[in-house]
Amino acid sequence: MKKISLSLTLEELQALTTLADNQLFRVKYIDPKMPGYSIQPKELEIASSAVQILTEALKAAKDAKPRTASAGNRQ
Repeated sequence: MKKISLSLTLEELQALTTLADNQLFRVKYIDPKMPGYSIQPKELEIASSAVQILTEALKAAKDAKPRTASAGNRQ
């Protein structure tokens, strides 16, 4: 599986995570009630994994403390 990296602001990551989570909810609970809907378990598994990765990245970004110069390096 090929992996990619991208750079997002905290606000962009928050927005993307919210959108992805909302879309996953729709795919899991709303779409199956639509006539003619075809369940695709592999797609749902991949989407769930992607949302989890985004959620973990957002949590890590929020928990990260800004780096400051140590007292020994200040002039």
